[in-house]
Amino acid sequence: MANQGVFSGVRVLELAQHVFVPGAGVLLADQGAEVIHVETTGAGDPFRSLKLGGGRQLGNVNLALEQNNRGKKSIALDLKSEEGREAFLKLVETADVFLTSLRPKAIRALRLDVDDVRARNPKIIYARGNGVGFKGREADKAGYDAVSFWARGGLCHAMTIPGNKSTPPRAAFGDHSGSVSLAFAISGALYKRAATGEPSVVEASLLSTALWMLSADVTYSQHPDYETHPEGGTRSPFLNGYITRDGRQIQFTLLDPNPVWPSLCKLLGLEELQADPRFKDPQGRQQNGEALADTIAERIGERDWADWREGFEAWDAPWELNRTVHEVSEDPQALANGMVFNLDIGDQTVRLVSGPATFNGHAGPIDPKGSPKLGEHTDALLAEVGYSAEALGKLRAGKVVQ
Repeated sequence: MANQGVFSGVRVLELAQHVFVPGAGVLLADQGAEVIHVETTGAGDPFRSLKLGGGRQLGNVNLALEQNNRGKKSIALDLKSEEGREAFLKLVETADVFLTSLRPKAIRALRLDVDDVRARNPKIIYARGNGVGFKGREADKAGYDAVSFWARGGLCHAMTIPGNKSTPPRAAFGDHSGSVSLAFAISGALYKRAATGEPSVVEASLLSTALWMLSADVTYSQHPDYETHPEGGTRSPFLNGYITRDGRQIQFTLLDPNPVWPSLCKLLGLEELQADPRFKDPQGRQQNGEALADTIAERIGERDWADWREGFEAWDAPWELNRTVHEVSEDPQALANGMVFNLDIGDQTVRLVSGPATFNGHAGPIDPKGSPKLGEHTDALLAEVGYSAEALGKLRAGKVVQ
Protein backbone atom coordinates (compact mmCIF):
# COMPACT_ATOMS: atom_id res chain seq x y z
CA MET A 1 0.00 0.00 0.00
CA ALA A 2 1.35 3.42 -0.94
CA ASN A 3 2.28 5.80 1.85
CA GLN A 4 -0.52 8.05 3.04
CA GLY A 5 -0.05 11.81 2.84
CA VAL A 6 -2.06 14.65 4.31
CA PHE A 7 -3.89 15.06 0.98
CA SER A 8 -4.42 11.36 0.29
CA GLY A 9 -7.97 10.81 -0.95
CA VAL A 10 -8.21 14.28 -2.48
CA ARG A 11 -8.79 14.40 -6.24
CA VAL A 12 -7.72 17.54 -8.09
CA LEU A 13 -8.62 18.36 -11.70
CA GLU A 14 -5.87 20.67 -12.90
CA LEU A 15 -6.66 22.58 -16.10
CA ALA A 16 -3.46 24.61 -16.08
CA GLN A 17 -0.25 25.23 -17.98
CA HIS A 18 3.35 26.30 -17.45
CA VAL A 19 4.45 26.71 -13.77
CA PHE A 20 2.46 28.94 -11.39
CA VAL A 21 -0.74 26.92 -11.01
CA PRO A 22 0.78 23.47 -11.79
CA GLY A 23 3.31 24.32 -9.08
CA ALA A 24 0.45 24.42 -6.58
CA GLY A 25 -0.81 21.10 -7.92
CA VAL A 26 2.54 19.40 -7.44
CA LEU A 27 2.68 20.49 -3.80
CA LEU A 28 -0.61 18.67 -3.29
CA ALA A 29 0.48 15.66 -5.35
CA ASP A 30 3.69 15.32 -3.36
CA GLN A 31 1.61 14.82 -0.22
CA GLY A 32 -0.79 12.27 -1.61
CA ALA A 33 -3.42 14.08 -3.69
CA GLU A 34 -4.45 12.54 -7.00
CA VAL A 35 -3.77 15.41 -9.37
CA ILE A 36 -5.10 14.97 -12.91
CA HIS A 37 -3.31 17.30 -15.30
CA VAL A 38 -5.81 18.11 -18.04
CA GLU A 39 -4.08 18.85 -21.35
CA THR A 40 -5.12 19.67 -24.87
CA THR A 41 -4.98 17.00 -27.54
CA GLY A 42 -2.07 17.35 -29.90
CA ALA A 43 0.88 19.01 -28.19
CA GLY A 44 -0.52 19.09 -24.65
CA ASP A 45 0.74 21.55 -22.06
CA PRO A 46 3.02 24.01 -23.93
CA PHE A 47 5.54 23.58 -21.14
CA ARG A 48 6.32 20.14 -22.57
CA SER A 49 8.07 21.68 -25.55
CA LEU A 50 8.85 25.26 -24.50
CA LYS A 51 12.44 26.24 -25.25
CA LEU A 52 13.84 29.21 -23.34
CA GLY A 53 17.60 28.81 -23.32
CA GLY A 54 19.73 26.01 -21.92
CA GLY A 55 19.36 24.10 -18.72
CA ARG A 56 15.82 22.73 -19.05
CA GLN A 57 16.84 19.46 -20.68
CA LEU A 58 19.15 16.86 -19.11
CA GLY A 59 19.56 14.05 -21.60
CA ASN A 60 16.01 12.99 -22.39
CA VAL A 61 14.56 14.52 -19.23
CA ASN A 62 12.67 17.83 -19.25
CA LEU A 63 13.75 19.10 -15.83
CA ALA A 64 11.16 21.88 -15.67
CA LEU A 65 8.35 19.46 -16.48
CA GLU A 66 9.50 17.02 -13.81
CA GLN A 67 9.83 19.72 -11.17
CA ASN A 68 6.26 20.94 -11.70
CA ASN A 69 4.34 17.84 -12.80
CA ARG A 70 5.94 14.89 -11.04
CA GLY A 71 3.51 12.43 -9.55
CA LYS A 72 0.48 13.61 -11.54
CA LYS A 73 -1.77 11.87 -14.02
CA SER A 74 -2.40 13.18 -17.54
CA ILE A 75 -5.60 13.20 -19.56
CA ALA A 76 -5.76 14.79 -23.02
CA LEU A 77 -9.15 16.22 -24.03
CA ASP A 78 -10.51 18.55 -26.67
CA LEU A 79 -12.56 20.75 -24.34
CA LYS A 80 -13.86 22.82 -27.25
CA SER A 81 -15.87 19.85 -28.43
CA GLU A 82 -19.11 18.91 -26.68
CA GLU A 83 -17.94 15.34 -26.25
CA GLY A 84 -14.65 16.42 -24.67
CA ARG A 85 -16.37 18.91 -22.39
CA GLU A 86 -18.86 16.29 -21.25
CA ALA A 87 -16.05 13.83 -20.50
CA PHE A 88 -14.37 16.51 -18.42
CA LEU A 89 -17.59 17.27 -16.53
CA LYS A 90 -18.00 13.60 -15.68
CA LEU A 91 -14.61 13.84 -14.00
CA VAL A 92 -15.69 17.05 -12.28
CA GLU A 93 -18.41 15.01 -10.56
CA THR A 94 -15.70 12.89 -8.92
CA ALA A 95 -13.30 15.68 -7.93
CA ASP A 96 -12.69 17.65 -4.76
CA VAL A 97 -10.87 20.56 -6.39
CA PHE A 98 -10.94 22.22 -9.79
CA LEU A 99 -7.69 24.09 -10.31
CA THR A 100 -7.08 26.32 -13.32
CA SER A 101 -4.75 28.92 -14.77
CA LEU A 102 -6.94 29.79 -17.75
CA ARG A 103 -7.92 33.43 -18.00
CA PRO A 104 -11.56 34.28 -17.21
CA LYS A 105 -12.48 34.87 -20.85
CA ALA A 106 -11.06 31.47 -21.84
CA ILE A 107 -12.93 29.77 -19.02
CA ARG A 108 -16.14 31.50 -20.05
CA ALA A 109 -15.63 30.41 -23.65
CA LEU A 110 -15.30 26.79 -22.47
CA ARG A 111 -18.35 27.24 -20.21
CA LEU A 112 -16.38 26.10 -17.19
CA ASP A 113 -16.93 29.04 -14.88
CA VAL A 114 -17.85 28.54 -11.22
CA ASP A 115 -21.57 28.11 -11.88
CA ASP A 116 -20.94 25.70 -14.77
CA VAL A 117 -18.68 23.45 -12.71
CA ARG A 118 -20.80 23.68 -9.56
CA ALA A 119 -23.86 22.63 -11.59
CA ARG A 120 -22.21 19.21 -11.89
CA ASN A 121 -20.57 19.14 -8.46
CA PRO A 122 -21.97 21.61 -5.89
CA LYS A 123 -19.31 20.72 -3.32
CA ILE A 124 -16.24 21.22 -5.51
CA ILE A 125 -13.59 23.74 -4.47
CA TYR A 126 -12.93 26.12 -7.35
CA ALA A 127 -9.32 27.36 -7.33
CA ARG A 128 -7.71 29.66 -9.87
CA GLY A 129 -4.57 31.67 -10.38
CA ASN A 130 -3.71 34.42 -12.86
CA GLY A 131 -1.45 37.40 -13.40
CA VAL A 132 -3.05 40.41 -11.72
CA GLY A 133 -6.17 39.20 -9.91
CA PHE A 134 -9.75 38.42 -10.89
CA LYS A 135 -11.39 41.80 -10.25
CA GLY A 136 -10.92 45.11 -12.03
CA ARG A 137 -10.65 45.91 -15.70
CA GLU A 138 -7.39 43.97 -16.17
CA ALA A 139 -8.62 40.61 -14.87
CA ASP A 140 -8.23 39.12 -18.35
CA LYS A 141 -4.76 40.54 -18.92
CA ALA A 142 -2.15 38.00 -20.00
CA GLY A 143 0.37 37.43 -17.27
CA TYR A 144 3.59 35.58 -16.61
CA ASP A 145 6.14 35.60 -13.82
CA ALA A 146 8.44 38.17 -15.45
CA VAL A 147 5.68 40.68 -16.15
CA SER A 148 3.00 40.27 -13.47
CA PHE A 149 5.27 39.40 -10.55
CA TRP A 150 8.70 40.81 -11.34
CA ALA A 151 7.78 43.95 -13.28
CA ARG A 152 4.24 44.90 -12.19
CA GLY A 153 4.78 43.68 -8.63
CA GLY A 154 7.80 45.90 -7.95
CA LEU A 155 10.35 43.12 -7.48
CA CYS A 156 12.56 44.39 -10.30
CA HIS A 157 12.62 47.87 -8.78
CA ALA A 158 13.33 46.54 -5.30
CA MET A 159 16.12 44.23 -6.47
CA THR A 160 17.87 46.71 -8.76
CA ILE A 161 20.44 49.18 -7.45
CA PRO A 162 19.57 52.66 -8.78
CA GLY A 163 21.60 53.55 -11.84
CA ASN A 164 22.19 49.91 -12.77
CA LYS A 165 20.63 47.99 -15.62
CA SER A 166 17.36 46.38 -14.53
CA THR A 167 17.91 43.08 -12.74
CA PRO A 168 16.39 40.24 -14.79
CA PRO A 169 14.07 37.75 -13.04
CA ARG A 170 15.18 34.30 -12.02
CA ALA A 171 13.43 31.40 -13.73
CA ALA A 172 10.02 30.68 -12.16
CA PHE A 173 10.81 32.74 -9.03
CA GLY A 174 7.38 34.37 -8.90
CA ASP A 175 5.65 31.23 -10.18
CA HIS A 176 6.91 29.08 -7.33
CA SER A 177 6.30 31.82 -4.77
CA GLY A 178 2.72 32.08 -6.01
CA SER A 179 2.20 28.32 -6.08
CA VAL A 180 2.72 28.20 -2.32
CA SER A 181 0.02 30.86 -1.89
CA LEU A 182 -2.43 28.93 -4.04
CA ALA A 183 -1.69 25.60 -2.35
CA PHE A 184 -2.25 27.31 1.03
CA ALA A 185 -5.61 28.60 -0.20
CA ILE A 186 -6.69 25.16 -1.39
CA SER A 187 -5.61 23.61 1.91
CA GLY A 188 -7.70 26.14 3.80
CA ALA A 189 -10.70 25.49 1.58
CA LEU A 190 -10.42 21.74 2.11
CA TYR A 191 -10.34 22.29 5.86
CA LYS A 192 -13.37 24.58 5.76
CA ARG A 193 -15.36 22.13 3.65
CA ALA A 194 -14.46 19.26 5.98
CA ALA A 195 -15.56 21.33 8.99
CA THR A 196 -18.69 22.99 7.57
CA GLY A 197 -19.56 21.25 4.31
CA GLU A 198 -19.24 24.55 2.45
CA PRO A 199 -17.03 24.76 -0.67
CA SER A 200 -15.02 27.88 -1.48
CA VAL A 201 -13.78 29.77 -4.50
CA VAL A 202 -10.10 30.54 -3.88
CA GLU A 203 -7.81 32.75 -5.92
CA ALA A 204 -4.19 33.84 -6.00
CA SER A 205 -2.29 35.94 -8.49
CA LEU A 206 1.31 36.67 -9.33
CA LEU A 207 0.68 40.31 -8.43
CA SER A 208 -0.79 39.49 -5.01
CA THR A 209 2.18 37.21 -4.37
CA ALA A 210 4.61 40.00 -5.26
CA LEU A 211 2.88 42.37 -2.86
CA TRP A 212 3.11 39.80 -0.08
CA MET A 213 6.78 39.13 -0.79
CA LEU A 214 7.42 42.89 -0.68
CA SER A 215 4.94 43.56 2.11
CA ALA A 216 7.58 45.17 4.34
CA ASP A 217 8.50 47.67 1.61
CA VAL A 218 4.88 48.23 0.57
CA THR A 219 3.80 48.83 4.15
CA TYR A 220 6.72 51.09 4.98
CA SER A 221 6.20 53.08 1.77
CA GLN A 222 3.30 54.94 3.39
CA HIS A 223 5.82 56.69 5.64
CA PRO A 224 6.81 60.00 3.99
CA ASP A 225 10.52 59.49 4.73
CA TYR A 226 10.78 55.89 3.57
CA GLU A 227 13.22 55.21 0.71
CA THR A 228 13.52 51.83 -0.94
CA HIS A 229 17.14 52.48 -1.89
CA PRO A 230 18.51 55.02 0.62
CA GLU A 231 21.73 56.77 -0.29
CA GLY A 232 24.37 57.71 2.23
CA GLY A 233 23.85 57.14 5.92
CA THR A 234 26.11 55.16 8.21
CA ARG A 235 26.98 51.65 7.10
CA SER A 236 26.31 49.20 9.91
CA PRO A 237 29.28 46.90 10.45
CA PHE A 238 26.95 44.25 11.84
CA LEU A 239 24.42 44.19 8.97
CA ASN A 240 26.92 43.92 6.18
CA GLY A 241 28.57 41.55 3.72
CA TYR A 242 32.34 41.15 3.69
CA ILE A 243 34.45 39.91 0.79
CA THR A 244 37.22 37.36 1.32
CA ARG A 245 40.47 37.43 -0.62
CA ASP A 246 39.12 34.89 -3.10
CA GLY A 247 35.91 36.82 -3.70
CA ARG A 248 33.43 34.99 -1.47
CA GLN A 249 31.03 37.08 0.61
CA ILE A 250 30.26 36.49 4.29
CA GLN A 251 26.97 38.06 5.34
CA PHE A 252 26.41 39.33 8.91
CA THR A 253 22.95 39.96 10.37
CA LEU A 254 23.76 40.78 13.98
CA LEU A 255 20.61 42.54 15.13
CA ASP A 256 21.95 42.53 18.69
CA PRO A 257 25.74 42.50 18.22
CA ASN A 258 26.71 43.26 21.82
CA PRO A 259 26.66 39.69 23.19
CA VAL A 260 28.88 38.41 20.35
CA TRP A 261 31.19 41.42 20.10
CA PRO A 262 34.02 39.80 22.13
CA SER A 263 33.81 36.52 20.20
CA LEU A 264 33.79 38.39 16.87
CA CYS A 265 36.95 40.25 17.81
CA LYS A 266 38.58 36.94 18.78
CA LEU A 267 37.45 35.23 15.57
CA LEU A 268 38.94 38.01 13.45
CA GLY A 269 42.12 38.24 15.52
CA LEU A 270 41.25 41.83 16.37
CA GLU A 271 41.06 41.60 20.17
CA GLU A 272 42.59 45.05 20.40
CA LEU A 273 39.34 46.56 19.13
CA GLN A 274 37.75 45.89 22.52
CA ALA A 275 40.10 48.44 24.07
CA ASP A 276 39.83 50.95 21.23
CA PRO A 277 37.98 53.98 22.65
CA ARG A 278 35.97 54.27 19.42
CA PHE A 279 34.51 50.77 19.76
CA LYS A 280 34.57 49.98 23.49
CA ASP A 281 30.81 50.39 23.97
CA PRO A 282 27.66 49.95 21.82
CA GLN A 283 27.21 53.69 21.31
CA GLY A 284 30.77 54.07 20.09
CA ARG A 285 30.48 51.12 17.72
CA GLN A 286 27.34 52.67 16.27
CA GLN A 287 28.76 56.18 15.93
CA ASN A 288 31.97 54.86 14.36
CA GLY A 289 30.28 52.22 12.26
CA GLU A 290 32.01 53.14 8.99
CA ALA A 291 35.46 52.88 10.51
CA LEU A 292 34.62 49.59 12.18
CA ALA A 293 33.14 48.16 8.96
CA ASP A 294 36.29 49.18 7.08
CA THR A 295 38.47 47.49 9.70
CA ILE A 296 36.47 44.25 9.55
CA ALA A 297 36.43 44.32 5.74
CA GLU A 298 40.19 44.77 5.59
CA ARG A 299 40.82 41.85 7.92
CA ILE A 300 38.41 39.45 6.20
CA GLY A 301 39.87 40.45 2.82
CA GLU A 302 43.30 39.25 3.92
CA ARG A 303 42.34 35.56 3.74
CA ASP A 304 40.49 33.13 1.49
CA TRP A 305 37.20 31.62 2.60
CA ALA A 306 38.91 28.28 3.22
CA ASP A 307 41.12 30.00 5.82
CA TRP A 308 38.12 31.56 7.58
CA ARG A 309 35.73 28.63 7.33
CA GLU A 310 36.61 26.66 10.46
CA GLY A 311 36.47 29.73 12.69
CA PHE A 312 33.18 30.99 11.32
CA GLU A 313 31.52 27.57 11.48
CA ALA A 314 32.41 27.41 15.18
CA TRP A 315 31.06 30.94 15.84
CA ASP A 316 27.54 30.87 17.30
CA ALA A 317 26.06 33.95 15.62
CA PRO A 318 23.76 34.74 12.66
CA TRP A 319 26.07 34.80 9.65
CA GLU A 320 26.17 32.90 6.36
CA LEU A 321 28.35 32.53 3.32
CA ASN A 322 26.57 33.70 0.16
CA ARG A 323 26.17 30.39 -1.66
CA THR A 324 25.99 29.70 -5.35
CA VAL A 325 23.00 27.83 -6.77
CA HIS A 326 25.28 24.85 -7.41
CA GLU A 327 26.35 24.85 -3.76
CA VAL A 328 22.75 25.06 -2.53
CA SER A 329 21.83 21.90 -4.44
CA GLU A 330 24.54 20.05 -2.50
CA ASP A 331 24.04 21.81 0.84
CA PRO A 332 24.35 19.25 3.67
CA GLN A 333 21.44 20.87 5.52
CA ALA A 334 19.27 20.73 2.40
CA LEU A 335 20.11 17.06 1.97
CA ALA A 336 19.62 16.21 5.66
CA ASN A 337 16.16 17.81 5.66
CA GLY A 338 14.99 16.35 2.36
CA MET A 339 14.79 19.76 0.71
CA VAL A 340 16.07 18.13 -2.47
CA PHE A 341 15.60 14.53 -3.56
CA ASN A 342 16.64 12.20 -6.34
CA LEU A 343 14.11 10.77 -8.79
CA ASP A 344 14.73 8.04 -11.34
CA ILE A 345 13.37 8.95 -14.78
CA GLY A 346 13.96 6.10 -17.19
CA ASP A 347 17.66 5.33 -17.03
CA GLN A 348 18.53 8.74 -15.54
CA THR A 349 18.53 10.07 -12.00
CA VAL A 350 17.70 13.73 -11.58
CA ARG A 351 17.66 15.94 -8.51
CA LEU A 352 14.47 17.89 -7.83
CA VAL A 353 13.35 20.29 -5.10
CA SER A 354 10.79 19.38 -2.45
CA GLY A 355 8.00 21.67 -1.32
CA PRO A 356 8.98 24.07 1.48
CA ALA A 357 6.94 22.38 4.24
CA THR A 358 7.40 19.01 5.94
CA PHE A 359 4.71 16.65 7.20
CA ASN A 360 5.75 14.31 10.00
CA GLY A 361 9.34 15.13 9.17
CA HIS A 362 8.96 14.36 5.46
CA ALA A 363 9.34 17.04 2.78
CA GLY A 364 9.54 15.27 -0.57
CA PRO A 365 6.89 13.23 -2.42
CA ILE A 366 5.47 10.39 -0.32
CA ASP A 367 5.35 8.21 -3.44
CA PRO A 368 7.98 9.59 -5.86
CA LYS A 369 7.03 9.27 -9.51
CA GLY A 370 7.98 11.14 -12.65
CA SER A 371 5.69 13.35 -14.68
CA PRO A 372 3.13 11.57 -16.87
CA LYS A 373 3.31 11.18 -20.61
CA LEU A 374 0.72 13.18 -22.52
CA GLY A 375 -2.63 11.40 -22.18
CA GLU A 376 -1.06 8.52 -20.27
CA HIS A 377 -4.11 8.07 -18.04
CA THR A 378 -6.88 9.10 -20.45
CA ASP A 379 -8.38 5.65 -20.93
CA ALA A 380 -8.20 4.60 -17.28
CA LEU A 381 -9.76 7.81 -15.99
CA LEU A 382 -12.61 7.85 -18.49
CA ALA A 383 -13.30 4.15 -18.00
CA GLU A 384 -13.67 4.95 -14.31
CA VAL A 385 -16.53 7.38 -15.07
CA GLY A 386 -18.39 4.95 -17.32
CA TYR A 387 -16.83 5.06 -20.80
CA SER A 388 -16.61 1.67 -22.50
CA ALA A 389 -13.72 0.61 -24.68
CA GLU A 390 -15.97 1.13 -27.71
CA ALA A 391 -16.91 4.65 -26.60
CA LEU A 392 -13.28 5.51 -25.96
CA GLY A 393 -12.38 4.22 -29.40
CA LYS A 394 -14.92 6.55 -30.99
CA LEU A 395 -13.65 9.53 -28.99
CA ARG A 396 -10.10 8.75 -30.03
CA ALA A 397 -11.08 8.32 -33.67
CA GLY A 398 -12.73 11.75 -33.51
CA LYS A 399 -9.60 13.22 -31.87
CA VAL A 400 -11.65 14.24 -28.86
CA VAL A 401 -9.22 12.40 -26.57
CA GLN A 402 -5.61 11.34 -26.82
